[in-house]
This record gives sequence, structure tokens and C-alpha cells, in this order.
Amino acid sequence: MIQNLQTESARVGLQMNLQKTKLMTNSTKPTIKIGNEKLEYVDTYIYLGKQVSFHQNNNIKEIIRRINISWKKYWAHKEIMKGDLPLSTKKKIMNSCILPCLTYGSQTWTYTKQAKEKIRKCQAAMERSILGLRRRDKVRHTKIRERTKQIDFLSQSMKSKWKWAGHLARVEDARWTEIWNRATEPKGPAAGRLHGERGTLYDELFLPEAAPQEVDLVEPRRFDKK
Repeated sequence: MIQNLQTESARVGLQMNLQKTKLMTNSTKPTIKIGNEKLEYVDTYIYLGKQVSFHQNNNIKEIIRRINISWKKYWAHKEIMKGDLPLSTKKKIMNSCILPCLTYGSQTWTYTKQAKEKIRKCQAAMERSILGLRRRDKVRHTKIRERTKQIDFLSQSMKSKWKWAGHLARVEDARWTEIWNRATEPKGPAAGRLHGERGTLYDELFLPEAAPQEVDLVEPRRFDKK
């Protein structure tokens, strides 16, 4: 397939960037070449801004990576976030610049207890920072949120996952997103589960958080032709 891509690209004057073309697999690693160039196998890769990996802990690593990126964006606006500007201005920067950095790709995250806690702690630390507070001041986060009236990062990221789940539920053809959605993770001790225990389906991630009637109310969207 990759040879065909190289050939067809060359026909229209395009050339593959072999420095950015990497291979990833959870099986054997046969040698694959483009011309005389041997392609490299990697364990993780950043594709379209999201870390891709077969590792079991890739989900939490991706969330930590997004948190680190969000903090870099926060400090890039240090003059605003730590300055004597109105809180409303700082909120606009949080909502328009930092929140999108954190929640990018959150539609595919698995919201474990650990993942939720990291997102909450990230926002709590940022809110303390814009108010000039420290942890040793021992101001309860509920009081801080009353002052900032900031959008909850965790709720916003989980809402984006619900929207994506609704989109998948309306898919009626055999596109690859629907096929991948139905796939289970590897079984057995290598996947961190008991022998014979089935992996969690994407659909099942929503069941503890939704009433049955909410799951059943997804209907295809209809658009009227003008």
C-alpha cells in the first residue's frame, strides 16, 4: 500500500516526506523500504496533534501531554494572566486559548478517576494562579470557582466526548470510525486484565454516567433541502 502511495504521489508531482513517515505496529516488524530508504518503527507518534500509541497507558500520557501544552500556552500569556487586568479578560484568554489546548482530542479520551483528577488539578492550579493565590493559603476551590465563574474544563471535555458519541451513534454506513469503535482491546494479562476477560467497548464508557433513556434517544439528524 505504501509503495502504491509513493507511486501515485509521484505521478502528480508530490513526494512523501520520509523523515516524517514512521511505522507503528503491535505485531512483527518486517523491513519496509521506500526506494532505498528504510522506514523507522516507533512506539509513539504525534499525528494531527494527538499522540498515537498501542501502549496501555497511552490515554493518561496523552492527557498529561495536553496539560503540559496548556501550561505552556498559559505562561505564553503571562503578562495578561499574572497582570493587573480585569478577571473577565483573564477568563476570555482561558476560554479561547487555554481550554482548546487542553481539550483537543478529548473526544477519544477514557475518563478514568486518575484522568479526571489530573484535569481538575490543572484547572484548579490555573485559577489559583490568576487570582494570585497559593495552595498554602488554603482557600477552598469552591470559593475560588465562585470568584472566577470559569467554565469547568472536565465537564467541557466530557461534553465533547458525548457529542462525538452521538455522531458515532448516527453513523449508518461502514466507515472506518464505526468499525474501529466496535473493536475490543487485546485480551489477557498483556492488556492488564484477567485471562479471558473482555476489553471495554467505547459504548460502555458512557453507561455508568447516563440513564438508559438518554442512550436510546439518539436519532439521525435530518436536514431540509433549501
